Amino acid sequence: MCNNKEVTTVEGLAKGDKLHPMQEAFIKHDAFQCGYCTPGQICSAVGMVNEGHAKTDGEIRKQMSGNICRCGAYRNIVRAIKEAGNI
Repeated sequence: MCNNKEVTTVEGLAKGDKLHPMQEAFIKHDAFQCGYCTPGQICSAVGMVNEGHAKTDGEIRKQMSGNICRCGAYRNIVRAIKEAGNI
């Protein structure tokens, strides 16, 4: 599915030592959870904001619903996305 397509990983979001605003917001809002799903959460959040699908808390939750986690930091994730997306 990804042949001949560009794929950005969580490591590719940073510019050298400068973290992407979404990475910084996840740190600030303690949205890391256990860490296992954090890269997917951050990449999904960046894509969602870039596509303009992060206007409300409900929309953020719906768009992020494919990123399953059991750690319970969902409120912090929503806060981080809203901050980094200037929402």
